[in-house]
Amino acid sequence: MSFTTEAFPGELEMLRGLVLTLRTVVRENNTLPEVRRLLWQHAADEAAAHAELKEKSSPAGADATPGLSDRQARLLDAIRTHGGEWTTRRVLHLFALTDPGVVQRGTARRDLTALHRAGHLVLVDDPDKRHYTLSTRKDGRS
Repeated sequence: MSFTTEAFPGELEMLRGLVLTLRTVVRENNTLPEVRRLLWQHAADEAAAHAELKEKSSPAGADATPGLSDRQARLLDAIRTHGGEWTTRRVLHLFALTDPGVVQRGTARRDLTALHRAGHLVLVDDPDKRHYTLSTRKDGRS
């Protein structure tokens, strides 16, 4: 039986080297530093391969930000990170840190509206406090 799928290039060769080293260690009752080195190297290469595969399967911006400006994407990220109620005032406080040139309430209001129209936020239209919260899907993601 032959398997040709490797998690990363050279994985099969590394595993064969590990098996050969294990056989030698078992026969000669040597210490295990080479086995440890190979195991750590395999774990590091496998983690890097998984990270690369994940990056390829979900390219930058494909998550939930197509059609949004960079500022709106940063705002959405902050809302996902911090949660809670988001008002124009709270967005302006965030923009003071992330986008110091943005000082207009209209910009904050338009960005919240754009995220709402894109389905990322839910409008809570209370007479005393209009605000937005993160929209959650049935699968629990926003």
